[in-house]
Amino acid sequence: MWSALFLGGALALGQPPAPPQAQAVEVALPPPVPPPPAPEKPVVPAAAPERTPLMRELQGTWYGAVLDDNRLRVYGWADLSFTASTDRGNQLPMGFNYLANQFALQQNWVRFERTVDQAATTPTWGFRWDNVLPGTDYRFILARGLLSSQLAADHGNPNLYGIDPVQFYGELYLPEVGKGLDVKLGRHYCQYGVESIDATQNALASRAYNFIYNPFTHTGLLTTLKLTDAWSVQNGLVAGSDVFFGPEANPTYTGSVKWAPPDGRDSVLFAVIVGKGRFDAARNFSNPEIFDLVYVHKFSDRLTYTLEGLYSFQTGFPGGAGAGGFVNNWGVVQYLTYQLAPQLSTTGRLEFFDDVQGQRTGFPGLYTALTAGVTYKPAPYLWVRPELRYDRNGESRPFEGKPNLFTATMDVIVRW
Repeated sequence: MWSALFLGGALALGQPPAPPQAQAVEVALPPPVPPPPAPEKPVVPAAAPERTPLMRELQGTWYGAVLDDNRLRVYGWADLSFTASTDRGNQLPMGFNYLANQFALQQNWVRFERTVDQAATTPTWGFRWDNVLPGTDYRFILARGLLSSQLAADHGNPNLYGIDPVQFYGELYLPEVGKGLDVKLGRHYCQYGVESIDATQNALASRAYNFIYNPFTHTGLLTTLKLTDAWSVQNGLVAGSDVFFGPEANPTYTGSVKWAPPDGRDSVLFAVIVGKGRFDAARNFSNPEIFDLVYVHKFSDRLTYTLEGLYSFQTGFPGGAGAGGFVNNWGVVQYLTYQLAPQLSTTGRLEFFDDVQGQRTGFPGLYTALTAGVTYKPAPYLWVRPELRYDRNGESRPFEGKPNLFTATMDVIVRW
């Protein structure tokens, strides 16, 4: 319409009509160049490992260069303690600091490792070798069939000090399986609970009954698969709980499911150990089934609450309940930790542990234990952990014939 009006106006004014507009011709343009594909897994530089005192001393030397170039580290610590106690000789079944009113070298730890690189895009391998050389803690963590003769070497009783190669395994990390698959083969810690054999991984000097009287190590295959940023699963086939190899060994499954959002304040871990489930009366050896749940909540960057609930049972124990010899134990432990400063934190622990038939501790009944402690790190190589603890079992009076135990511990860790 507008063209007709324009043409009519031009004729009326005596102007020649404008030439008709050329028809637009479509020109095929080359397709846009697609952007380069995003990498399937972002490459994040691996965090530099902590420089322990020995590794700092070696830095800049030929030995240090060889270690760093091959991702190798050698380090360790000594854990020394003194526990003042209302008991006279020892305060078993409480531990690991079971010696009453005397000095103890609990751990003289040596670690040699090659770490896997979990930021790599291709498979990497590593290993770890942990040794207690020597220490009083060995008596709790020895595996049957591996230097376990030390437990009867002192006229049928355990030696005061002993050694234990507590971990030795090879490790392979496969970044392209899921969001990362880690495979370990060898002897390794049991994958449940809150506390650790390693003294530097605990907030308190003493250990909970829940930890002391359930399995410590497994020998076999363990896989950890990261499904998403929040979910991971573990599956393992091992030779039994706290057994290396020998007649006590039996195929045992260990597994867990963990939910831990990277930016969340909560995490949950559910773990199981399922195997023979029957006490080996001929060899006086336990094969417990374990079900463990750990919940962690961070109220703030400083205040953390942790809850653990555990149930364990086995059959075939002489004197157990019923014809099947059923024995069981359960425990609930709560921890509250407050970070006062980068070098200073406080922890409270409240535990209820019921050794129903007394098969684990030797004394049946409900143990209640309340512990309060401080961790002070005046230097990276020096940790000081004073602690006060009160234990009670009124059903069987396990503490040298008394129902109550009060201890005050000073624990010092010197790292090298």
